[in-house]
Amino acid sequence: MRRWIMHVDMDAFFASVEQLDHPEYKGHPVIVGGLSSRGVVATASYEARKFGVHSAMPISRAKKLCPHGIYVYPNMTRYKEISHIIHKVMEEFTPIIEPLSLDEAFLDVTDITHKFTGPKALGRAIKDRVFEETGLIISAGLAPNKFLAKLASDLDKPDGLVVIPYGKECESLANLSIKRIWGVGPSTEHRLKDGGFALIKDVQALPDEKPLVPYVGNQARRIWELARGIDERSVEPDRQIQSVGNEETYESDVEDPAVIDLELHYFANRVAKRLRKYGLMGHTVSIKVRYNDFKTVSRQKRLDSATDQERIIYDTSVLLWNKLMRERSNASQSNRRDAKAFTSNAGDRQSTDDREMMGAAPLPKFDTSVLDMPLKPIRLLGVTVSGLSTERIVQDDLFSIETDEKDEKLSTVLDSLASKFGEDAIMSGALWRRAHGDGGERRKRSELKAEIDLENEE
Repeated sequence: MRRWIMHVDMDAFFASVEQLDHPEYKGHPVIVGGLSSRGVVATASYEARKFGVHSAMPISRAKKLCPHGIYVYPNMTRYKEISHIIHKVMEEFTPIIEPLSLDEAFLDVTDITHKFTGPKALGRAIKDRVFEETGLIISAGLAPNKFLAKLASDLDKPDGLVVIPYGKECESLANLSIKRIWGVGPSTEHRLKDGGFALIKDVQALPDEKPLVPYVGNQARRIWELARGIDERSVEPDRQIQSVGNEETYESDVEDPAVIDLELHYFANRVAKRLRKYGLMGHTVSIKVRYNDFKTVSRQKRLDSATDQERIIYDTSVLLWNKLMRERSNASQSNRRDAKAFTSNAGDRQSTDDREMMGAAPLPKFDTSVLDMPLKPIRLLGVTVSGLSTERIVQDDLFSIETDEKDEKLSTVLDSLASKFGEDAIMSGALWRRAHGDGGERRKRSELKAEIDLENEE
């Protein structure tokens, strides 16, 4: 039996829901996103896209391009409600559904194609049912695999329905830009074009992936196969979350280490709670820092044992912050150091970090209880835990076991109280100071960002 995969994508989902709930918005450019000067566009209606507005664009830029647009703060509760209805509609057709976000999913419809006159009739039936239940329009693509199905759903938006039939895979792809291949971003696209691969057919003409290696390295085989429409991935109804994180772009640049410390406390708290909610633990903690000149840097550290505990995530985040700040400071002074001395200092830093992660007493100058001063104002900060699993590994150290057990019991109690009485029922001193230190504005923006991030996990 031939496999048929369907990709469903709600057209301008957030903006479409707003136009559905507010008929006066229909026909007008609607932009959903953060409304502060540092906010970004979450979704733009097709009317707004005619002005050049698109998702992830700074709101300040969107307002210059579309000053008369309708700017709306996201209503995540409403979007999740509509998403749930759409998911139920899809379940009427197949139980094999892999949600990618609130507005996007893969469906394996192999076992039901015989009930319709063809894949296109099946796609039309699902589109019609979604419209009947929600009044919203979806774009859909049907193809022999996930890559082609996702590509097909994007070829004729809005209200698209495209089928890529068996035997037509290469033909359907040939004249498309190389950037249409899944995973080919701007930098990879640029490298491929430098190598003479501007269209997918340029890759299809290769006998194997070897000519691609100088341009894309170990991604050569994957790109060569996708150019031929080869993708063996299956639809995974229980797709594992890959990472859990929180980040925020600040209304005003942050420079005070005390404020940064509160932010790291907050991110660690949110990430730990979400890990426990999904029964997950993570091996790797990373921080992300974007300066006011838009330069973005990150650092990560793999822990000996996976964790879902706020204390460990926070401590590791502080360690990474201080390491990053000292590396940056050393780099700025590198013209006054010889290479040998710099290498020695780098080794000392690594040894110190290893001592701290193993529980040994840190050297005085690497005291992780105090955050180093940032070298430049901070525009964005975030903490992420990855390397996730459901396995709980007990450490060998007796004192670590006792400490972890106490942390786990405390976390269980706090999670229970928050579930019954709300997030504000009880919080640490650091979180209270963060919530009230600036009238709660930072907290309000972070809660919104956390909700939008969470859509990719549900």
